[in-house]
Amino acid sequence: MSEKSFFFGLVNLGYGDQAINYFWLCFGALLGVLQIVATRYNRRDLMWFDGAPGYATGIALTVGSFIWFFLTDREIFIPALAGGEFFLLFTLALVGALPTTRVIAFVFARAFIPAPKPTREKEPTL
Repeated sequence: MSEKSFFFGLVNLGYGDQAINYFWLCFGALLGVLQIVATRYNRRDLMWFDGAPGYATGIALTVGSFIWFFLTDREIFIPALAGGEFFLLFTLALVGALPTTRVIAFVFARAFIPAPKPTREKEPTL
């Protein structure tokens, strides 16, 4: 197995799955943080749930991502990723998390909004 290197050797992603695991850590944590911020500032275009369920979802995603990462990453103490790699993976996760959050918010908004009731009944015709 060879080391994965990009951008003329400036970004080295190592030999194992640490880069992939770190990407999913950032992606899940960013989804959670976006939910907490969207719920706090009532951003309907980003919010999945209103009020306390929104905060609970955000906290669960953020904390769950960290717990998952530290329980599954077996290469955590092996030197592999450095500053450039962390920045690249975090940026890719952010670029992916924002549209994912918006799409999920759009789907949830369409799924949980009740059908509008007519404001008045149909007028009788002669």
